[in-house]
Amino acid sequence: RPNLATMLCFLTTDAAISKDALDKALRNAVDRSFNMIAVDNDTSTNDMVLIMANGTAQNPLIEYGTDRYEIFEKYLTDVCVYLAKWLVRDGEGATKFIEVRVRGAADYQDAKSAAFAIACSDLVKTAMFGEDPNWGRIVAAIGYSDAFVDPDKIGVSIGPVRIVENGVSVGYREESAKEALSGKDVSIVVDLNVGPAEAVVWTCDLSYDYVRINGSYRS
Repeated sequence: RPNLATMLCFLTTDAAISKDALDKALRNAVDRSFNMIAVDNDTSTNDMVLIMANGTAQNPLIEYGTDRYEIFEKYLTDVCVYLAKWLVRDGEGATKFIEVRVRGAADYQDAKSAAFAIACSDLVKTAMFGEDPNWGRIVAAIGYSDAFVDPDKIGVSIGPVRIVENGVSVGYREESAKEALSGKDVSIVVDLNVGPAEAVVWTCDLSYDYVRINGSYRS
């Protein structure tokens, strides 16, 4: 990372904050926002996020480790998450915004690995575009991730519809799952049931227009 779909992000604040605190706050905010998205999984030569602070608010200097720092980092993270989500929504040819939430992983890195494997899978993304509740593609992506999994414990939901429990289909109504995929916002929730960790990645579908837009580029 970053894989920011060719984005330059410039953030500004009038807060008086030390250089060290500002650096830590931005890195933490980006890790929870821009570094948790997947559009086409490509990194541009100029993908970047930077922040500038001019101190004109004349507040007491914010230092790392203080209560004021925690407040600053929280709101900076909120802004970055908001912008990161809109970056995904504005992905080339995107018709759906997809939240992939992996719960019950052995640790955070496993949760993140499984979530990104799903979010970056072209087969999953095209299934979402076609409004196909193809849980096999989701489970396959989990399987080739670096996450520790027990296939007999995996659960998968699309929106409010549970489609997999203990690694097998639960006999859901396909019409209900398809309805859950019919809107512009889609939720995929995976329960690994092997630990306490959770991670969320935001992605979009892969449509005909993505190919058309990128196939018509001329350098």
